[in-house]
Amino acid sequence: MNCSISLGKWNSVFAVPSEIVENYIKNSNEAQIKVILYMLYSRAKSVDEKKIAEAVSISESEVLKSIGYWEKEGYLEFHGEKSVEKNISLESINEKEKNFTPIPKKSLSFNYHRPDSLYVATRIQSSKDINLLMQEAQVILGRPISNGDSAVLLMLHDNDGLPVDVILMLLQYAVSIGKTGMKYIEKTGSNWALEGIDNIEKAEKKIIKLHNTQALWKRFENIIGIEHRAPTKYEEEAVNRWFGEWNYSDEMIKESYDRCVNSNGKYILKYMDSIIKRWHNQGIIKIEQALAENAARNNKSQKTSNRAPSYDIDAYENYNIFDYI
Repeated sequence: MNCSISLGKWNSVFAVPSEIVENYIKNSNEAQIKVILYMLYSRAKSVDEKKIAEAVSISESEVLKSIGYWEKEGYLEFHGEKSVEKNISLESINEKEKNFTPIPKKSLSFNYHRPDSLYVATRIQSSKDINLLMQEAQVILGRPISNGDSAVLLMLHDNDGLPVDVILMLLQYAVSIGKTGMKYIEKTGSNWALEGIDNIEKAEKKIIKLHNTQALWKRFENIIGIEHRAPTKYEEEAVNRWFGEWNYSDEMIKESYDRCVNSNGKYILKYMDSIIKRWHNQGIIKIEQALAENAARNNKSQKTSNRAPSYDIDAYENYNIFDYI
């Protein structure tokens, strides 16, 4: 009997590693196949054994054992320490099922295989949305996209769950900041998916936030005179807090930087942050207040240094270096 798959009936598809069909479909049991297919389909980022059990009509204990099976085979990876909070009692599981080891509830990721050129071509042919994605990507990037590029964009759509319009906005943003390499686009797209950015409105808000962060970081670089580079996460959060939340002026940031360099001989953001946090807690927002506060602290320090040496252990333990910043 001859037959063929009708691609026109597919509104959407999801990728299944070929090794699962080649090496496991014969030897894996029904529950194991159901679980891995559902998890690939749902693009799950964490384990919800109850939801999976309801979706594929098996028990929660079978779900957990199947997840353990696929983790052992290398198709699932977990990160973290927290254990699964099961909504089932051991008494409800028969004696044979009591021996299974609970799977840690950690953030979940699949070892996805990048689709080959034939699969990508099939998806482009069968889906108007994917066809549009590939055509518009070339226009936005200003260059033909390779098979590897197409595979990355397809994975952002099929595996990470980003809609076509969100992927196109991501590409436009990447072009606007001069980062059009696929490694950056792939990493940023996956991060967007984890943040739940799944529509145009959320993507617009994210892009505005990113542009604002970049502008504030550039402003900070100009104030303290360092060469341009990408900020660390801590630097990004601190600068956003100083300028965006607490509304400190350039003059105040420069004052904290000068104190940092005078004390340490170099730029240390955590040291600057401790100064600005203290100002914020004390309601110091103007340069005149900061200078007066510093003079008072120096006067206190001078009086302390004029005292006779003390070997009082309690006094030593009460000493706080940040009182003299």
